[in-house]
Amino acid sequence: MLFNSLAFLIFFSVVYCVYWALNHRFRRDFLILASFVFYGYWSLLFLFHFVLIVVLNYAFYYFFERQGDKKRLAWILLLNLINLFVFKYYPFFKQILGDLGINSTGLPETNLWVLPLAISFYTFQMISFQMDVHRGDFQYKVSLRDFLLFILFFPQLIAGPILRAKDFLTRIHVPKNPRMPFAIIGSWWIVIGLIKKVLIADQISPWIDTVYSSPGSFTAEAHWWSFYGFAIQIYCDFSGYTDIARGCSLLLGYKLPPNFLGPYFSSSMREFWRRWHISLSTWLRDYLYIPLGGNRGGATRTNINLFTTMLLGGLWHGANYTFVIWGAWHGALLGIERWINSKLSFFKKTPKFISALVVFHLVCIGWVFFRADSLVHAFAFLQGLVNISGEKLKLPWGTNWILIAFVLLHWVEFGGIKLKSKRVKLIALYALPIASILAGFWIAGSVSGERSFIYFQF
Repeated sequence: MLFNSLAFLIFFSVVYCVYWALNHRFRRDFLILASFVFYGYWSLLFLFHFVLIVVLNYAFYYFFERQGDKKRLAWILLLNLINLFVFKYYPFFKQILGDLGINSTGLPETNLWVLPLAISFYTFQMISFQMDVHRGDFQYKVSLRDFLLFILFFPQLIAGPILRAKDFLTRIHVPKNPRMPFAIIGSWWIVIGLIKKVLIADQISPWIDTVYSSPGSFTAEAHWWSFYGFAIQIYCDFSGYTDIARGCSLLLGYKLPPNFLGPYFSSSMREFWRRWHISLSTWLRDYLYIPLGGNRGGATRTNINLFTTMLLGGLWHGANYTFVIWGAWHGALLGIERWINSKLSFFKKTPKFISALVVFHLVCIGWVFFRADSLVHAFAFLQGLVNISGEKLKLPWGTNWILIAFVLLHWVEFGGIKLKSKRVKLIALYALPIASILAGFWIAGSVSGERSFIYFQF
């Protein structure tokens, strides 16, 4: 069920009305039921699989988990990682064996393998819960009902943000009441998210797909348009999903953490990862980088830990060599940046707008590997950036306006929306319905079909 679909509009409208009509004692149960419906709409079989994994995690936590017992923790982490490996990485594992010339004919075939929706996100969320319990962040027993809502909460279930148990569960029992500020801000987020997704990302994706499907056969101009275009597409697609998720959650009385803060204005790679997919980058830092040793073992060890963390972060995104290269690219850049900052102090005097341009282009090079179907296509695309001849790309009408809208939205996200004066608040209150209506008509007139969110594949 896509956020940008009529089915979700009907679904959320019913959930919203029933949720607030119920007594507060039954609202959590209703949200769990709604989350079952939301996930089951895609696949009843994988809903059963999902619930089974959730219940197994809770049973282990309730009956076997003990604070500080590393052996017991290892067992439940292994269960979650095996589940992720079987469904997401087994086909890639077979491919690696074949590329190495190792006979794998005795292993099960992968032609009918299906990736369960959101498996990467909910696996990370359950791992973080088990590790938080192991560290002693919870001194009370979490009920099955609260655990189910924490994992299944439908606005963020499919593509995040990745929730932390200590943030979500400690606020879950706070009484929820309909609040006008929440309704206004939540509605704004939904509208902005739809504009990012439907009016920007979906409108530029067809010509980006065209160039990436036949890299090297178009002119350099076409490749450069797609080079920058995909950076815009993936940002608007993913941050648009997050905006809608946060908006829906706020309308239900739950405040989700921000996942993007103007990442393309970052003046360093380190800053980029503090602004891009924040919930994932903080997860990798707290549950992978720091346990590996963090920056406690000297410069060389720190760079190895950084590289390993980003390499595994790339692999988390997808079972393909391209994602491994993407993760390695960011790991190497972070390590090089640390070395430059420690050895070449004059680079710190570089104007921020120049540093931001350099960082943006380095990120865009990484996006080529993230988007390409294979390493062959990725390198062919990079070579296409200097093509002298080739097929010209015809851009649709209004592309310039789309790019202006992207820059404006990114700047607003970077600077934040501050409603201080009463006059500005009143303008926002009355402008919201007008903006919603205009966006609704624009969306209805612009969309010929529903496009899935990019991060649904992860």
